[in-house]
Amino acid sequence: MNMPDYLPPVAREIAEVIGIDGLLCLVKHFGGITIRVPGQGELKRVLSPQQYKDFVHTFRNEKLAIPRLQARFNHIEALETNRLLEQGFTKAEVARTQNITERAVYKRQAKQRQLDKDKQQDLF
Repeated sequence: MNMPDYLPPVAREIAEVIGIDGLLCLVKHFGGITIRVPGQGELKRVLSPQQYKDFVHTFRNEKLAIPRLQARFNHIEALETNRLLEQGFTKAEVARTQNITERAVYKRQAKQRQLDKDKQQDLF
């Protein structure tokens, strides 16, 4: 399976066993904390039966620090903000669509402009 570059080693290992979807479910529910396998009763509710079986079989009696992947999620949300703005949505519409404030839209837009500016090469 081809793993995204942004995944830390423990996340790659988990994704190889239960897939990216399973990893994202774990990150959503347990991101930033250490879990003991199979000690968390909540795992059965979070993962599909097959994912749970594979996860427990592979990581039985281990403590795993589930990464938050927050930086990656922030990047994806910023890309979505820019995509909506390019499609002609107003800042207020983007804010409502993404459940954020208009100020957050302005900040994401300014950050993107700065990134674009940094990418340009100096002609002189």
